[in-house]
Amino acid sequence: MTNTTYNRGANTSTSLNFIAFVIFIAILGAFSSLVNDMYLPTMPAMKYEFHTTTSMTQFGLTTAMLGMGLGSVPLGSLSDRYGRKPVLFSSLILFVSATAVSLFSNSIIFFIICRFFQGFGASGPMVLSTSIPADDYQGRQLAKVMAIVGAINGIAPAAGPLLGGFLSDVVGWRGIFIVLLAIGIVVTYFVSRMKESLPPSRRAPRQGYKAYCMRYKALLTNSRFMIYVFVKSIGIALLYVYISSAPFIIQDHYQFTSLQFGLIFGGNALAIAAGSTLVMKFKVMKQGMVTGCIGIFIFAVLEAWVMYHSYSFVFYEIAAIPMLLFCGMIFTSANTLAMEVGRQEAGTASAILSTVKYLLSGIVAPLSGIGEIMHSSAWTFTGCACIAILLAIPSYRLAPLQDMVRK
Repeated sequence: MTNTTYNRGANTSTSLNFIAFVIFIAILGAFSSLVNDMYLPTMPAMKYEFHTTTSMTQFGLTTAMLGMGLGSVPLGSLSDRYGRKPVLFSSLILFVSATAVSLFSNSIIFFIICRFFQGFGASGPMVLSTSIPADDYQGRQLAKVMAIVGAINGIAPAAGPLLGGFLSDVVGWRGIFIVLLAIGIVVTYFVSRMKESLPPSRRAPRQGYKAYCMRYKALLTNSRFMIYVFVKSIGIALLYVYISSAPFIIQDHYQFTSLQFGLIFGGNALAIAAGSTLVMKFKVMKQGMVTGCIGIFIFAVLEAWVMYHSYSFVFYEIAAIPMLLFCGMIFTSANTLAMEVGRQEAGTASAILSTVKYLLSGIVAPLSGIGEIMHSSAWTFTGCACIAILLAIPSYRLAPLQDMVRK
């Protein structure tokens, strides 16, 4: 791939360059899904291999998300100052190294530590998958890019567990991590040949620690921006409650095999892609976001009711699929609106967005494994649902951004 692959002109929406750009951004955005989703079918087996508990096994998800959240803070701002390419390349090197070392894990503690650094490395692709589009697009054109990327990324949580389900019985979690290692190496190679999207003339000037903090303060005190951040974060948190509990609920409680789990989980994840596309049908992007919050509340509470009373798998699916669809609506709408407000400091804005969503997700994910998983997951779903409906109120009261209104 040459350095000209990602050049964008005024009429790129129908060009091969635009298609290549969207695919590239989608791959970067899919990193967090691949890091957490591909090995999900092996989690029940890992619990027995490492002689540990369900909650401790889920803690591998928590430390990866913690790494993603904490890594987002410096990497986002560094990319504003030094450009996207060097930061992206460095973070991928860390991801590849941590993934390679994790293959030698002989205890759950060692594995959990490796997961932190793996997540820290994956935070670079995750943060820059939203910063790079904001370098070149705005308004509904940015929304179009994010919707396409969101739809493509809906395939990642679908394909990850499906591939993991095929591999888990043959090569185990280590074989799956070898696949992740290979993906990381390939992406690192292409990043080394990509064109920088943030030219020196548009980069943040070299400033001291105080100025660095002021950039964060300006966004953290922007109520509009933070509402969008919290809406996106509660959607991600709800998703990770589902992700962390689903392997144990579907395989252990409902007695499906790891391969069947991959097929079920993958099919459900396609609802996220559908929601990411559906939100573009709304005339005002904010309306789609509020609708997503309300839908999450209704179906997350329904899912909690199904799990708490141990109803059949059919009812579990009836609630899960629309819940994930409304999550997809939130991901595209809140992400686009937040980056539109923070486009002048896109790296910093993306860092805040990523940090908040993964810190919150890291907190709620292991809660679903405490005690009886059907009950603890139900209570965690209910908590997330209540926060979502509370966020719908200030979201509804916000005046819509002018360029987020479809002409």
